[in-house]
Amino acid sequence: MPRSIAASGPPGSRDGLCPTSSLLRSIAMMDLLMLALGFFFFALAIGYTYACERL
Repeated sequence: MPRSIAASGPPGSRDGLCPTSSLLRSIAMMDLLMLALGFFFFALAIGYTYACERL
């Protein structure tokens, strides 16, 4: 079975599939995205509360 050029370890290893720095960067980006979404929905709920209170 031919191996990919990107794989650098022995067969069955995960070397070369997802570098650690790239993985950490994507996790950090997901954290920032979730925080931004949380703040957005919190602000949306506050705005909705003020809008309903005026009715």
